[in-house]
Amino acid sequence: MKVAYVYQHDAANRSVQSGRPASILRNLEAQGAVVERIFPLDARMSRGSTLKKALSRLVGRYYRGDREPRYLSAVAAEFNRRTKGVAFDIAFSPGSEAVSYLDIPQPVAFCADATFANMVDYYWDFSSLSAEYVRKGNLQETAALNRAALAIYPSEWAARSAIDFYHADPGKVFVVPFGANLGSENRREQVETWIAARRFDVLRLLFVGRSWRRKDGDLVVATAQRLVAKGVRVKLDVVSGDVPHQLGSMPWVTHHGLLDPNKPASAAVLADLFRAANFVFIPSRAEAYGMVFAEASAFGVPAIGTATGGIPSALRDGVNGFTLPMSAGAQDYAELIARAIANRDQYYALCRSSFDEFERRLNWKVFCARFLDLAQQCCENVAPKAEGIA
Repeated sequence: MKVAYVYQHDAANRSVQSGRPASILRNLEAQGAVVERIFPLDARMSRGSTLKKALSRLVGRYYRGDREPRYLSAVAAEFNRRTKGVAFDIAFSPGSEAVSYLDIPQPVAFCADATFANMVDYYWDFSSLSAEYVRKGNLQETAALNRAALAIYPSEWAARSAIDFYHADPGKVFVVPFGANLGSENRREQVETWIAARRFDVLRLLFVGRSWRRKDGDLVVATAQRLVAKGVRVKLDVVSGDVPHQLGSMPWVTHHGLLDPNKPASAAVLADLFRAANFVFIPSRAEAYGMVFAEASAFGVPAIGTATGGIPSALRDGVNGFTLPMSAGAQDYAELIARAIANRDQYYALCRSSFDEFERRLNWKVFCARFLDLAQQCCENVAPKAEGIA
């Protein structure tokens, strides 16, 4: 399989898009695919886009040039220039924008953690958008779905949006979960020793998230306080940036700052925190998928999150953790955690089934193998075998 891998940014850079494009690139090549690297792109957004962005900000709105037809046309033209004389079977992008205007005889595929419609007024940086940007964003997403032979999403939430909102052909929309970056090489023998070493004299909770507010770190702290009030000894490890200053006065909280998993020293600290945790606890208010839940599973750590966005596809109740509804408060989470540790045998079984989820579903080898299988079917003009969208 020869794949023309197109992306606006440097897909080989592990710091881009939480490492997703780089993990896909690495695993495609590891599985024998011949990858033509059509990235990063030189296409630039127009001066008109910059002006629209500035004018929108004056009236309290946001505008971006990444969905502009002129920019998308420039991307397609650059792709054609860079693939002239290059043989490939399929064009692929780890996002929908770069493939929107491709005009090539080969099939086109993309993966994305959400549709544009999913994100509007869901993530805070997709709120207060200008009407023009929303219109062009929806047109771009429609163009990408119309052009693609394969549209791959990690969650039912995103896939359903592609079908219901954009009227995409269900036969080309597939749910394939994304994998873990940190811990991707973990093996069962290692994980079993980490699980066996976990104790309950001090309950270790781990919060990991750049956005304290969106991932609701305050609710994590409030839950820990409820557990402390119940007599539970708690240690909360926080890996985040802009945290409230009050954390410094809580002796059971350790703030590690932001740890870059692409730097060996930081990655080692982060891995140690995952190994020691009893639970990864991130009750996000908005989350397109949540690869941190896959990473928790890679360490055999049950995770606790919110039933919102794509989280229920990454975090399955009673299998690799638990989700509660958006309305749940600190008392609800405290009771859930207390119940989960009341039966130690059940807790350890949950740890093992969490790692089972990583091995079976939540890793990039499985993702790329599934993609290459679907791509092969497309190239052979065989309708890909759908697993079904509920």
